[in-house]
Amino acid sequence: MPNQQGELRLGVIGTGCIGMEHIRNALLLPSVRVVAIADPHEPSRQTALAELQHAGVREVVALERDAEMLQLSGVDAVLVCTPNDTHHAVMRQVLASGKHCLVEKPLCTLISHCAETVALARQPGGFGGTAPLLWCGMEYRYIPAIARLIQEADQGLIGDLRMLSIREHRFPFLKKVGNWNRTNERTGGTLVEKCVHFFDLMRRILRSEPRRIFASGGQEVNHKSVDSDVLDSAYVIVDFQSGARAMLELCMFAEASKHQEEVSLVGTRGKLEAFAPSHGTKQDDESEVNFRRCLRSSKFIAEYEERARPPADLECGT
Repeated sequence: MPNQQGELRLGVIGTGCIGMEHIRNALLLPSVRVVAIADPHEPSRQTALAELQHAGVREVVALERDAEMLQLSGVDAVLVCTPNDTHHAVMRQVLASGKHCLVEKPLCTLISHCAETVALARQPGGFGGTAPLLWCGMEYRYIPAIARLIQEADQGLIGDLRMLSIREHRFPFLKKVGNWNRTNERTGGTLVEKCVHFFDLMRRILRSEPRRIFASGGQEVNHKSVDSDVLDSAYVIVDFQSGARAMLELCMFAEASKHQEEVSLVGTRGKLEAFAPSHGTKQDDESEVNFRRCLRSSKFIAEYEERARPPADLECGT
């Protein structure tokens, strides 16, 4: 993928919240250079330009339309960080350009669109007559604690894998441009927009495919004052072909938690647990083992609808 100078020239399509995360990460890699950005939202473009210029990156092409970026010969690979419902159309253009691509999850919001995108990616073309690389970003696999859990499970240290439980207790969806992330139509629904990470982990960890799914969820607390229909809580149980079972527990009004994600894997010979950090510092009751009381911040509850950034530690509760 790098050019003859050993440098990967990167274009970023969509410079909102997640696009900015990718730009910041790219700036940490000495062999990667962000050479172009594209976003129809002027404030988002300007924020990205300011971030790049602050990092000393001066020669960046800033465009309104991603189609213009895909015509640039000086772009080797692109990151697609646009709203979910735009992925299908954007990916058709990206794959036709022959450029390598990392697309943010979910790949698309409809199964038929996913199948079409994968089929296009497998067609010969692009660099040297070979199909360009396409990767849908599933970064939860690489959280250090979860990566170790996967490694030890693969090594068979706990025997045959029988039960997997994933719990995410977190803050509500952040404010995005036009509130695009607050409707099922644009996101594919919470279980697609957010929880695709966990269904990916289930398949990766258990190394099996689902055969039966049960689910129950609702909009209990969040975003009721705005035009929103996305779930804020759910339980999902998945039976796998291997005989293993997995469960997801999601709550998006529980930012007052010690860990945002907890993964528990039980095999015939033992148990592995992985924890991801929370956004807040909590108080433990040392008088009673394994008991923790976490109360939400009333100030955060009153303000979360307009929040565009995760809460600071002291805003999460006690």
